[in-house]
Amino acid sequence: MKGIVVSDSLEVENITIDNVTAKKVTTTDGNGNFSLMVKEKDTLVFSGVNFKSSVLIISYTHLSEAVLKIKLKVKVNELEELIVRPYTLTGNLETDSKNLKVQTIDLNLGNMDFSVFDPEFNKTDNALKSITPGTGNAFNGVNFVELGKLVGGKLFKRKPKPKRIEFITDKIFSDAVKEKFSPQFFTQTLKLKPEEIDLFLAFCDDSSPESRDLLNPKKEFALIDFLIKKSEEYLKKNR
Repeated sequence: MKGIVVSDSLEVENITIDNVTAKKVTTTDGNGNFSLMVKEKDTLVFSGVNFKSSVLIISYTHLSEAVLKIKLKVKVNELEELIVRPYTLTGNLETDSKNLKVQTIDLNLGNMDFSVFDPEFNKTDNALKSITPGTGNAFNGVNFVELGKLVGGKLFKRKPKPKRIEFITDKIFSDAVKEKFSPQFFTQTLKLKPEEIDLFLAFCDDSSPESRDLLNPKKEFALIDFLIKKSEEYLKKNR
């Protein structure tokens, strides 16, 4: 089949015509002409860099035409926003257009909160009102009781309570760890020999609350990381 690709404004050279049914491909020449082996019900896809892709299913009518004429629509690339700085321009339009950086800005105003809220400002304002009773900005005297509380709270801060470590099990560390992991974990992941497993776990168990806290089911990843680091120390000392 012979055909020609046309467009309103752009050149139609090197437009790709792909017969996806027969897996045959060709391109147009400088005037938009092309030829391609097709049969009825074949699907042709016309595509180009500056054009919208078009699909054509060949019918008997198409095959009966001497020259099939295909018109492609120009693809318009719209840019959301261009950032142009003086020092990035050379004066050469082609060079400058390649160096421009494009930034897309989401202006979804429906999800934006324009209310002003400054926690530190509100905290200071409320404290000030508590020691200077009044309405609005009209302050009438000083409440020395509230002033004492405010100053005392800044000078004498409560010490944080020490973290309480809960013991998860009453089993010894080595037995609890062996119940959690398979033998393959020790031999393949930690690179231990089967006869070294018990010695290694004894090496890890320092009977501290911190190591026993790792037996918590919620800290399994931390326990694995602990065992890997300990295995490196153990292998370095014993091999």
